[in-house]
Amino acid sequence: MRKSLLIISSTILIVALCTYATNSKNRIQKLDRVTYSDGNNIGASGAGGSSFAQTGCTASSGCHGTKVSTAVKGVFSGLPANNQVIAGQTYTLSLVITDKGQKRFGFDIFSSSGTFNTTNTFAEVDTNWASNGFPGAEIHHGSSAPTGTSPYTFDKITWTAPSIPGLDTFYYAANAANGDNLASSADHSMLGKPIYLTVNPSTTPVTLASFNAAYAANKVALSWTTATEINTDHFEIERSTNARTFSVVGKVKATGNSSSEVGYSYTDNVAALSGTIYYRLKSVDKNGAFNYSNIKSVVVNSTKNLITNVYPNPVSAGQTIKVNYTSIQSSNVTVEMISILGKKVYNTVLPVNEGSNTLSLMAGHLPAGLYYISIVDNTGATQRLPVVIR
Repeated sequence: MRKSLLIISSTILIVALCTYATNSKNRIQKLDRVTYSDGNNIGASGAGGSSFAQTGCTASSGCHGTKVSTAVKGVFSGLPANNQVIAGQTYTLSLVITDKGQKRFGFDIFSSSGTFNTTNTFAEVDTNWASNGFPGAEIHHGSSAPTGTSPYTFDKITWTAPSIPGLDTFYYAANAANGDNLASSADHSMLGKPIYLTVNPSTTPVTLASFNAAYAANKVALSWTTATEINTDHFEIERSTNARTFSVVGKVKATGNSSSEVGYSYTDNVAALSGTIYYRLKSVDKNGAFNYSNIKSVVVNSTKNLITNVYPNPVSAGQTIKVNYTSIQSSNVTVEMISILGKKVYNTVLPVNEGSNTLSLMAGHLPAGLYYISIVDNTGATQRLPVVIR
């Protein structure tokens, strides 16, 4: 597992630009210039919002050095020039790195949502990203940075936009090393400027009026209603246990053409599952175009307190944030909002009843950005989910 740390202005991003042990001490310590336990750091001091990067590399680790340099250029392409993307659509990306005389090259690309994939043998998706509790998705060069000549291109990388419309932010970084396997100032890094995207809904000739999921007796009853249909072929019911990776569990034929409401239903047997289960509906047109519904969640045989949903997400300034919370007993919980820098910006204690609860947070006045909603129960157990304020 290769970990390092990239900080762009006031935004913190974990990136992978060298080989580093999974149990390393590479963790965010403060917003100003960061120094790891090995004492290695690069870039500006952070004063005045200037960018800097922390690689965590040492000479003994045999990767790149610690100098942010104008010598290295990184040209990132593949996203629309107007920064408007379509929900669920896949885009092909590339990063061209130029630095005269360098022999080894590395990169990192991060998205605050969506998913990456690649067929490039020198690139890999960070599968540990979600399990480590970080939001979004990340892709970087392999455990051993490739050798080549400048300009070097990392291609055959795809990114699929999230299925739900909203906002997304891309970050990227590139590294060019002289290939002597020694971390020194002769090796260069560059930090790209953030790319702010708007994820627009895909357009299929079906208008979904409602979509609901309800659990009872080891089964989930799914029902939905269309307001209009034009050449709609079918609906696919997709299920997930983590709200990120979905698989098809059922398929229902559509009416096809209708100008009045049409109701549909599907029953999913979940006797072998427990915890929170997530569902979404895929509407597929006869020409192959498709669109996704919002995600619905149900709690199956709950044996612990669970945050099941945060909405709206993203939330606009001034809006009330709602949190669906299932409690195994009546008690009080501590609700906090934590900024991406780890600062507690909201704190309150609320009573909850046994079963399902909807908690209201008057936190829409906070500055735009990514936050975490954290709920601590009376046992001290903590859960958290990300929310974006725009």
